Amino acid sequence: MKKPFTATLIAICTVALLSPLAAPAQDAASDCAIPVPDGETLGGTFSCGQVEVPENWDAPDGRMIQISYVVLKSTNLAPFEDPVIYFQGGPGGSALNSLSQISGGTAGLRQNRDIIVFDQRGTAHSNELLCPINVRIARPETYEDDLDAVEARFEALDIGAGSDPQAVYDVVAASAEVVDYRSCVPYLEDQRIDITQYNTQSTVRDTIALMRHLGYPAYNLFGGSYGSMVTLSILDHYETAGEAELPPLRVAVIDGVAPWNAEFYEMGFLNAYVILRVFANCEADPDCAASYADIRQRTVDLLASLEADSLLRDDGTEVTVQDLSGILLSSITLQKNMIPFLPRLIAELERGEFAVFDLAQAASRAEVVLPEAQVQAALLAHEGALAEANARLATISDQFDAIEEDISLILGGAAIIREALLKATNRTELLEALLEGYLDAAGGSVANLAMTNLEPLLIHRDQRTREGLRSFIQQAVIIPSLQAEMVALIDLLSEGELSAVFADLTRTAFLRGRTILDSITHRIIRCNDISYSFFNDVAFEAYADFEAPQLIGELAKWVPSYQISCEQLGLAAEAYEPAPPGVVSDIPTLVVNGALDTATPAEWGLRAAETLSNVTVVTIPHTGHVAGIFNDCGKALVQSFVLSPNTPLNTACIEAARTRFVEPDSPLPE
Repeated sequence: MKKPFTATLIAICTVALLSPLAAPAQDAASDCAIPVPDGETLGGTFSCGQVEVPENWDAPDGRMIQISYVVLKSTNLAPFEDPVIYFQGGPGGSALNSLSQISGGTAGLRQNRDIIVFDQRGTAHSNELLCPINVRIARPETYEDDLDAVEARFEALDIGAGSDPQAVYDVVAASAEVVDYRSCVPYLEDQRIDITQYNTQSTVRDTIALMRHLGYPAYNLFGGSYGSMVTLSILDHYETAGEAELPPLRVAVIDGVAPWNAEFYEMGFLNAYVILRVFANCEADPDCAASYADIRQRTVDLLASLEADSLLRDDGTEVTVQDLSGILLSSITLQKNMIPFLPRLIAELERGEFAVFDLAQAASRAEVVLPEAQVQAALLAHEGALAEANARLATISDQFDAIEEDISLILGGAAIIREALLKATNRTELLEALLEGYLDAAGGSVANLAMTNLEPLLIHRDQRTREGLRSFIQQAVIIPSLQAEMVALIDLLSEGELSAVFADLTRTAFLRGRTILDSITHRIIRCNDISYSFFNDVAFEAYADFEAPQLIGELAKWVPSYQISCEQLGLAAEAYEPAPPGVVSDIPTLVVNGALDTATPAEWGLRAAETLSNVTVVTIPHTGHVAGIFNDCGKALVQSFVLSPNTPLNTACIEAARTRFVEPDSPLPE
């Protein structure tokens, strides 16, 4: 069975913890920005370095910055000579801090080729645009109260497509006053950083410089999420720039596609696109279409009808448009095994029947165990016995998962403690070595959460106490044995040692390179790239015209949030412009969509493909964002395409995973 999110975090963490940790790479090689991962050998399976590039490519004699990269050498003794460059998402996502996930997702590709990963400019290890939370907080003494007041305004407004645009803008602006990007501008200027140079086009030129620096005879491009936008921009540069002697490109993969020819206000449609496509998939299935004809439009009509008048049940309760929207959203995110029931849900509600509606409510309360969505219809006849067996198996599986995690955490904590004891010469150094060892080993999401838990100590000097440090460790460190050792050590610190720890924890050097996504970098790149899309009035006009505005909800605040950020940073556009045309390229390109991707929906991948003349498109059922990295079928298809782009893909894994929709008279799980 699938592990919960916390277990997944632990699993990610413990991959690096099962063996003694490597010493920081800087000790072994000054060119390495991150520690050499366990299982890798510096100079053998793993290499790293920096390439120096102009901050402003139009002023090549000006300020220079460093772009940090790593190369995961192919596991093949005779690999192909053209490596794969992977582009991380965000923008502002640190590929090096997410290396364990990326290396796992590209392990198949690594069987035949080297994998190149680098931090794009402005992210953790490549001239990070760090603007700490304490710099952005204008009134630290009232920070929590200010946040509570803004949250109350959000709740009172109940933001949706029908909200007053100015009211939405005002409440988002109030939130932006609490955590204000304006203060970041002078802070970064003091570091001689020109924020106007942090954009996708600069990353394109950085990538070309990296390719030339590494000197491979040709390259394959693989971009996930925002990384797909970088990949498309490189393809466009090769098509339009007229630059001589560019490093040859062989193939490109764009996964979880964020195309240039999408309007930013479509962020409000993300959930709706996925939900309505479930019903379109039903119409494309002959059996489902026969049972639920025109079900997509019927869903749109039912949402509008419920918005006007709720359904009254015999017991006096109502089914509202919010109830239906909530079930639809939950089904594509948290409760995916409800998807096969959705056409029947709509058909029943149209008739004033509530069997599937009640099933959805029971499933959300974990009162009913639903079979896996791909095999749902075939199993319903035996559901009673199957549900009972599944429940027993789930309990046993959970017990084994818990035992496995406990053992892994014990071993991991011991490894960190052993390494820290070898490095430290006093109690202050020991505590810091334990924390840094933990964050280096965990990386990614765990380190990102730790930095969030550190925020109160950055904002409030009066919380830099023994109790404040103890609270931080208890929240940030999820390995029980390690947490206990660190808490005990805190109690032994003198006041001077305590002050020294806080001085180190709040220094810029410690804060850098710990997060997956740098929010200030994300906003700056977005503003430099597409601030012409961030206009609140244009967005709400589009929401009013959308076929299912009931599915937009709080996503309506995306556009004003970015518009206000750009205004604060001094990077706002003067007037709205429509999205540009799609990228044209004849490089063999694979487009990978996740059918349940609510960050970059399949509609965007299809739109990007419209202008690519040598393109293959696959949509992986029952999977979400960046399926080519996180889904077995997606990974297999990427591997096959890169190996032989001119051979038709075997898409049997897609067919095997397609939804089997539930018939109108099938028995329901109990």
